[in-house]
Amino acid sequence: MTIGFFLEALLIGLALAMDCFTVGITCGLQRTIKLPRAILMALCFGVFQGGMPLIGSLIGYVFKGSVISFAHWIAFTLLFIIGLKMFMEGRSYSLKNHTFDVSSFKVILLLSLATSIDAFVTGIGFGMQYNDVQVAVLTLVIIAVTFVMTLIGWKSGEKLKFVKPPFALIIGGLILIGIGVKNLLAFYFS
Repeated sequence: MTIGFFLEALLIGLALAMDCFTVGITCGLQRTIKLPRAILMALCFGVFQGGMPLIGSLIGYVFKGSVISFAHWIAFTLLFIIGLKMFMEGRSYSLKNHTFDVSSFKVILLLSLATSIDAFVTGIGFGMQYNDVQVAVLTLVIIAVTFVMTLIGWKSGEKLKFVKPPFALIIGGLILIGIGVKNLLAFYFS
């Protein structure tokens, strides 16, 4: 393996981690996630971002046409539902009746899945372009980069003191919906 391949792997990892970085900022803005839960979130995001291309490369030959045709809709739907729930919670926010908890393991898993669907589709191409060792290295690099970028995003969001929780929920919901729309547009206009 060459330095060029490692640079390529790092750039792929950064590209795939951008959604997780953005979601990390959104979660940090709400200040409900403490360091242990942020580490769990970053680990889940990393494992999903690294695992989905691996799965995509393994089954890409068999299901390529059918998966690509609807994967963007799965990502959009998951992001839209979570984003809409956050948005609605922000609009009706009160400290006594705050029900949307981005620190819950269920929400973290849903966000991990939603942000990694594009990585699955990317992985389909990995199986055709790279050998097994290269796919394994790409997977490890993507996991590491996503883990770090998610934690950087979380800490950045947490440091923005002027953003209040209801506004963070509204903005976070709109961001998640926007990421879903971006996935749809990227599919149809690429």
